[in-house]
Amino acid sequence: MKKLLIFQGILLCSGIVFGIVAYAALPDEQVLALQQYLTVQVQNLTAAATLAETASRIFRANAMDMVRVYFAGICLLGLPILFLFLFLKGFTFGFVSCFLLRHSPLLIITRFLYLPVFILAVGFAVRFAFLLIQNRLTSPARQLLEYTIAFGLILILALLFSYVDGLGCCHYLQNLS
Repeated sequence: MKKLLIFQGILLCSGIVFGIVAYAALPDEQVLALQQYLTVQVQNLTAAATLAETASRIFRANAMDMVRVYFAGICLLGLPILFLFLFLKGFTFGFVSCFLLRHSPLLIITRFLYLPVFILAVGFAVRFAFLLIQNRLTSPARQLLEYTIAFGLILILALLFSYVDGLGCCHYLQNLS
């Protein structure tokens, strides 16, 4: 299990590094165009920057990630999907962090809180997928119930961190007005 968590950490970190390298490889014109697009999107969000709406948007996105990870863990072919999803999550975090660094480092910190929860969810999903592949489920209904309860608790953590992230985003958006 430790080797698997180390592998997941390496996948996530390599995704972050590739995201940063991809940002650094962009031509200056494209970086400027993407920053202008981000500025326009942020200005559109500034008008409706309530904490409840911001946190609910973030939670919906995080919950959808958790649902995808949950179902990939149940699927026999879910392991490659889980590993790819972990790498791509790291890539998007690294790429987006480079943009957010110029706007607000607080947004990066609040987004970073979600990554350990995500790694934990992928860890549970990979463990359950390995149990399925190795056909080592002693009582499938009980283990599926435990897996589902674990994901429910992880979803509660994601809700908490979505609220913290929404608080940071709302604070950032209100400072723009």
